[in-house]
Amino acid sequence: MKIAICDDIKEDLACLKADLNELWQEAEIDTYESGTEVVRQIQQGTYYDLIFLDIFMKQENGIEIGKEIRQYFPGIELVYVSNSREFGPEVYELNALHYLVKPYRTEALKEIKRRFLELDRKRTVVCLGREQKQEVPYHMITYIESAHNNLMIHLITGSVLKIRDSIQGFMEKLDDRFLRINRGVIVNMEAIERMNGDSCEIGGITFMLSRRERAENRRRYNDWLFKIAMGGKENEKE
Repeated sequence: MKIAICDDIKEDLACLKADLNELWQEAEIDTYESGTEVVRQIQQGTYYDLIFLDIFMKQENGIEIGKEIRQYFPGIELVYVSNSREFGPEVYELNALHYLVKPYRTEALKEIKRRFLELDRKRTVVCLGREQKQEVPYHMITYIESAHNNLMIHLITGSVLKIRDSIQGFMEKLDDRFLRINRGVIVNMEAIERMNGDSCEIGGITFMLSRRERAENRRRYNDWLFKIAMGGKENEKE
């Protein structure tokens, strides 16, 4: 579990980190004094499960920083922080997890944790290996490929899980961010770097689109990009 806090007021930054450390002892927490620093780290491949963004920062707007972050990882949960309630409607239109108003109470942080854990459970798929059962968050998966009656689940960490399942059966366990692009490959649309007429690319690897479903796959991907650009996130299965 990785959390980032971004606030240009050092005292507020330290206070929120201390409170989160007490509440979320299992979490690794990084702090930043500018949104540009957070975006730079994400561009370099750092992933956070949850980010607290102060709305008012020197020459920066936390809401705009959040939109930029979502371009890289649409599934990241965001909590916007402010000493004013005026941005509440705008924040919730962006599907933020919470709007934290300063000064906050400990109960507000507990509610944030409760919401996060509830959503996280819905965004997890159970992978049954030969010797163990593992719950994998959807956002950790980049693509899945079938190989000799097995599925190889490729993760953003670079590791690969091997499980026994059919590709159709596994597809039914996933949510709308996933796209079956051909007979043997499912991709996470969050991980697609580019898509052209007959293929898409993830991590420098090119995958061919099914000729029969090519137009439909491109349509679904474009619809998904539009939804993300409008501030939405992928749908979760209940």
